[in-house]
Amino acid sequence: MAQKRTVLLRLSNTGEPVNSEGINNGVLILPSIALPTDYKLGDPLFQLVFQLNAASPITRKGRLFTNIPLDYDKPFDRHQHNSYDIQSSFHQDVTIKVSVFKPGSYNYYIEYEDSQSNQVTTEKFYLTVPPNLKIGNEYLPFNAINIESVVSKWIGPLSNWDKFFSKVASKGYNLIHFTPLQSRGESNSPYSIYDQLKFDPEIFETNEEATKLISTVLEKYGLLSITDVVWNHTANNSDWIKQVPNSGYNAETAPHLISAIELDSKLLDFSSKLQEYNLPTDIKNDSDLKIIVNGLSKYVLDELNLWEYYVFNKLEILANLRKHYYDRTNNICPVDIPHDVNLDNIVDLSKFALKYSNKHSEIVFTNRWANQLDSLKLLGILFTIFKSKDIEYSIISRKAEQIIDAINAPLYAAYDDDIHTIKVQLENRIKYLRLEENGPKLGTVTKTNPLTESYFTRFIDENGKQWALANNGWIWGGNPLVDFASSQSKAYLRREVIVWSDCIKLRYGEGPQDSPELWQRMKEYTQICASLFNGFRIDNCHSTPLHVGEYLLDEARKVNPNLYVVAELFTGSEEMDKIFVERLAINSLIREAMQAWNVQELSRLVHKHGGRPIGSLTWLPLDDFSFPADKEPIKDKYLDSYTELEIPKVLTRQAPHALFMDCTHDNETPTQKRTPEDTLPNAALVAFCSSAIGSVYGYDEIYPHLLNLVTEHRQYNVDSNNGIGIVKAKLHEIRKELASESSDVLRDHEMYIHHEDQYITIQRHNAKTGKGWFLIARSKFNNHQSPQILSPVILSGTIVKHEFSYTLKKTGDYERDEEFLTGVPTKLEELPSPSIEFNGKESIIKVDESFIPGSIAVFSTEIPGVDEDLDHYVKEGAIEASLGLDLYDLNAILYKSSPEELDASAGQENVYNIPQYGTLVYAGLEGWNTALKHVIWQNNLGHAICNHIRDGEWALDYIVNRLDKYAKSSGNLAKFQEWLRSRIQAIKKAPYFLRPHYFALVVGIAYEGARFRVLRLFSPEIQKATNFVQSLALTSVQMVGKMNNTSLLPLEQVPSIAAGLPHFSNDYMRCWGRDVFISFRGLFIVTGRFDDAKNHILGFAKTLKHGLIPNLLDAGRNPRYNARDAAWFFLQAIQEYITYVPNGIKILDEEVSRRFPLDDTWIPYTDERAFSYKTSIRDIIYEILSRHAKGIKYREANAGPNLDSQMKDEGFNVEVGIDWNTGLVRGGSQFNCGTWMDKMGESARAGSKGIPGTPRDGAAVELQGLLKSALRFVNKLHEQNLFPYTEVEKPDGSKITLKAWEQLLQDNFEKHFFIPTDPNDDHKYVIDSSLVNRRGVYKDLYGSGKPFEDYQLRPNFPIAMIVAPELFTPANALSCLRIADKAIRGPVGMATLDPSDWNYRPYYNNSEDSDDFATSKGRNYHQGPEWVWVFGYFIRSFLLFHYLHATDCKTNEGDPSIQILTEINERIQGHIKWIKDSPWAGLTELTNKNGEICYDSSPTQAWSSSCLLDLYYDLWNEEHYQH
Repeated sequence: MAQKRTVLLRLSNTGEPVNSEGINNGVLILPSIALPTDYKLGDPLFQLVFQLNAASPITRKGRLFTNIPLDYDKPFDRHQHNSYDIQSSFHQDVTIKVSVFKPGSYNYYIEYEDSQSNQVTTEKFYLTVPPNLKIGNEYLPFNAINIESVVSKWIGPLSNWDKFFSKVASKGYNLIHFTPLQSRGESNSPYSIYDQLKFDPEIFETNEEATKLISTVLEKYGLLSITDVVWNHTANNSDWIKQVPNSGYNAETAPHLISAIELDSKLLDFSSKLQEYNLPTDIKNDSDLKIIVNGLSKYVLDELNLWEYYVFNKLEILANLRKHYYDRTNNICPVDIPHDVNLDNIVDLSKFALKYSNKHSEIVFTNRWANQLDSLKLLGILFTIFKSKDIEYSIISRKAEQIIDAINAPLYAAYDDDIHTIKVQLENRIKYLRLEENGPKLGTVTKTNPLTESYFTRFIDENGKQWALANNGWIWGGNPLVDFASSQSKAYLRREVIVWSDCIKLRYGEGPQDSPELWQRMKEYTQICASLFNGFRIDNCHSTPLHVGEYLLDEARKVNPNLYVVAELFTGSEEMDKIFVERLAINSLIREAMQAWNVQELSRLVHKHGGRPIGSLTWLPLDDFSFPADKEPIKDKYLDSYTELEIPKVLTRQAPHALFMDCTHDNETPTQKRTPEDTLPNAALVAFCSSAIGSVYGYDEIYPHLLNLVTEHRQYNVDSNNGIGIVKAKLHEIRKELASESSDVLRDHEMYIHHEDQYITIQRHNAKTGKGWFLIARSKFNNHQSPQILSPVILSGTIVKHEFSYTLKKTGDYERDEEFLTGVPTKLEELPSPSIEFNGKESIIKVDESFIPGSIAVFSTEIPGVDEDLDHYVKEGAIEASLGLDLYDLNAILYKSSPEELDASAGQENVYNIPQYGTLVYAGLEGWNTALKHVIWQNNLGHAICNHIRDGEWALDYIVNRLDKYAKSSGNLAKFQEWLRSRIQAIKKAPYFLRPHYFALVVGIAYEGARFRVLRLFSPEIQKATNFVQSLALTSVQMVGKMNNTSLLPLEQVPSIAAGLPHFSNDYMRCWGRDVFISFRGLFIVTGRFDDAKNHILGFAKTLKHGLIPNLLDAGRNPRYNARDAAWFFLQAIQEYITYVPNGIKILDEEVSRRFPLDDTWIPYTDERAFSYKTSIRDIIYEILSRHAKGIKYREANAGPNLDSQMKDEGFNVEVGIDWNTGLVRGGSQFNCGTWMDKMGESARAGSKGIPGTPRDGAAVELQGLLKSALRFVNKLHEQNLFPYTEVEKPDGSKITLKAWEQLLQDNFEKHFFIPTDPNDDHKYVIDSSLVNRRGVYKDLYGSGKPFEDYQLRPNFPIAMIVAPELFTPANALSCLRIADKAIRGPVGMATLDPSDWNYRPYYNNSEDSDDFATSKGRNYHQGPEWVWVFGYFIRSFLLFHYLHATDCKTNEGDPSIQILTEINERIQGHIKWIKDSPWAGLTELTNKNGEICYDSSPTQAWSSSCLLDLYYDLWNEEHYQH
């Protein structure tokens, strides 16, 4: 069961939950769903899976802590956390499984080491497990809760209870909210509790009787119950607090209130002496009020001298200073005054003097003159200032006085501000109490009716001691996390508290040790309530100290784990609400319809709580998750998941659940705020919301006004049938039906709300069943409504049935009954059904003049064909349909850029264009996924894509019909197309407004099925790897496909790899020699595409000419040989094929027919001599080595403008060979560019045409590594009798063995390429010290035409490090890598030139045609822009050399340490983000400086992804890392 109810919580690199798009200030709430039928007490409710990103910083010696108990029987302790070691991995996400046994609030945090080995602890993150509510054995979903608040003292004697609750139940309510049932204080308010441990003696004789009676009557009528818990105060006459006055805030427990107590006493005294002061006692106008306020200043504030609480006593300090000055018996030491203290600035000096001389650690606010300075220390400061102890006292005294005045200045300012606030607050409060229309107008001031409320309850204890305890209240706009009675607030002194004089505020302190009697009492009180009631409404929740609420709710849940907790928060901030909701596990936040001041605002509130919009898009994982692909998925393995993948329900933040009240017991009634008639539409609108709902007894009965909880003594009249009770019952029955239709109401229930002046309409729709309800409500906010008829309502594709219509009419004026509470006389009249027309396509509802204000009409709806069968049909079968697809099929299904789709369709079909959005980047499902995924995740139904889908069927037809051309040659693709076609045909029956929902669902399910199938065809490591690794691997499918206009062979269609999309995807520009073989290992070997790997080796081997591999293949038709490096990457690819592919060695014996004769004559591919003889791959390898050894010199075939319009004539002359003094391979000239940095100058305007940006002639560093690797490989093959060749011929006819050549290269590489850190070591190397720009690095070239270019730092040396690490001295290699890491590593790519180089130009703009020789026409392509593929080699070498030669980079077992892996992971975060954000689902060719997007870059490039896959493959397979 636990596995079925698995919930996945994904964590970011820093440990916080991954947030869902479009949700702010949400909370983590596990699913609120019924328990399975086989649940047994003690079974886990859920299995919570924490998922951490592979090698993220928090995995570095990381441990996850959570306070979720290990088993059912273990008591929950909020402060006790279980520890789980984080077993890190570099390529697989880390999962930690925790079973959850009970509802409540839980948290987790993570401890780990940062890169500096400092211990880091994250903040605590909270999650809520909701309770499981049942009425009898029937589960009660939160959205089926219908609450009615009742005030128990108005029910009357116990004999009334049965009849009363029978009536409540008959109205369809299923949960009673009781105001507190405990004994009440002298004010008689239910919220002023006299004794928390005793039920109301006026109703119940004993607690036992209360428990029995309440339980019996509620069970009889199928009602659950919640009660208010009042934790913040007790009645002002509670006996128990007189025994333990320290449970309140008084002068001893809160000395910061002494001044406020003194002020409050003085105000009471002033109030009693108004006549004596000849001041008005009956305040009738503003003039009287002004006189009173002036009197307050004179007789209260002026006499109190409250400033003495604030400031330092200057006279006393000066007297002590004088005494110490003349009494030199004390040793007064000089003071070390910091240099940053300006002695000539009195403010500066006073701040230091206060810090040094203050007898307290800070300014205090307790007793008068509590702030004191140490005069001896102050004197020490003064002696230091004047540099003498013999300075005259008068000088000392004057300076001291200046210092004290400067210290006191801000304190006097604070006093002035507080006095001003006191006056304003008192004036406003007296005005409200005596004059304002909405105030109580208390009348004449007397002893029992003082001028303003007392802030403190005063009493004398049994020992004769007098106490003053702070009364509770609330503050406008106060910070709810700050206790306003604490020393952090002056609210009581500033008279900012709206005080409740009948309630003493309780002081909990930091914990039970501070108020043990209080904590014990409130614990008992809370547990009594929890044992009797099903839930709590936390009274005054926003003022409840969080640690108190946590403790008491934890104690309550020990008694009743399934406690339903609601609260009304007045924090004024959703962010603050979130804190209370998650810390206390509040299940529903109370929201109030009566707060709406007009119909528009009511519409907004209803919209907020009404549910998801109709046609909402179903959340799917899409490309945001790692797909478990090591086996076929088990259907319905996890709870309530739409995806066919084995991905559990994902826990993401959501808005707190709402309890939407049509009226609370604190709200003014519709009769007061609007009209009696508005009771009905207001109630119906609330009832139609997708939330818990509630009301107060008396609302349905049309009570005329808000009842006073203190003074009201009458009883409910249960015999009256006045009001809307009959309609409420019907509305509640609809809610019950809606809730019973689905296990996930939050997802499946949708709404559409329309506001039209007096009208609000709501359509409720079940996305699964197609059934729903429709409400028309005409409000009546006042008695002066203008005539209005609602515009015809058109419900497309919907059959509508009228269920009931009512209007509420006032029939008389309210007459007060002195015994019973009664309502405004009304009559509930049934109305005839509004007109309903159905024309076969849509229903049209029309109301007429009879639908008067205060009316409602309710209809049931159904959309034929849109039902659970359709829901199941569209979301199932894609994975099964994908069986048999090969990777070329999947290339067609998922991808195809514009040139590729045009090629496949002979120019007839292109990628899709969405109006107001743009053109998709792929014709296949990845293009749609890119466009749709954020729309789906944000549920953005207003997006241009959704509008387009609603407007017509073009997109629906396109995604199916475009596959026709591919299905002709693939039966398996045709099968998948048929699945897609059948689903698209099915959803065409849905109304237009539901089409985006179904289209996104079908496309998403199809995309996931195809993506999954790709992964199933890849290697096992990738099937279990992270989302990033899987996304990298998918670029292999992106890049490799069948083309009509090009191939690996001229006369046969063989799938080929594109260098990049869309720029390098088509015709002769598709296959580039160096790009193919740089991409070879990552996109073919790592993914397990061994046949494709072999085909590309053989295809290029056929075209070997001059001992070189072509730069551009052009299917072998017109290959171009202008790359000096392609042959070496080709040899490296053969080596990797043999190393990693099972039986790969056999490729040496493969024979290929050669495109050109051995004498290198250029012939057309149709010439009979073409492909007329064969050689083996073994011979090809040797031919490359021998041709280079002998020297290669030729002029490109067909040289001239037709071949290359930019190149100068000299550039077509190619020369490559070996420097036999060193063994280094070298070549090229200043007129061509034969390595990958191949940008030719193109600007005639700038004078750069034909002048390469980076000729890199001479010996390029990466080619030495590739040569060394090739020689090492063939020599090893020879030792295994697999390679017969042992020597090559030099240009002079002499011979050298391959082993000797390898050794010659080994002996000379470091000497010719390393630039030592210390210039004194230059003599050990071949160095021109005058040209050195940066030391401790490897040269990029040796012997180039422009000598300074040898010394440039570029990102080519890591290529050599990876293929031939033996060439490098480890210490030198580490030095260079660390310098490059800081100097040229960007967020995604490697800067192609050192930023300190004067040629550095990091912004590539190929369209620029300016006078700038360096950048015009993009000549700076490789002069600073940051290329991504070389980053792969850099990060691999960074790992390799640190692992082999640096400390802390290897575990005791010999594996790479988590320290080095997290450093590597940190450096690939830019790539992870890029591929996730890129619409092309790949890594770009290059970026501009610091990772800025380059718009002239190919947006997805084969080698960019491939070279990062190589990093992972190293760790999986390279012998260095295998232990």
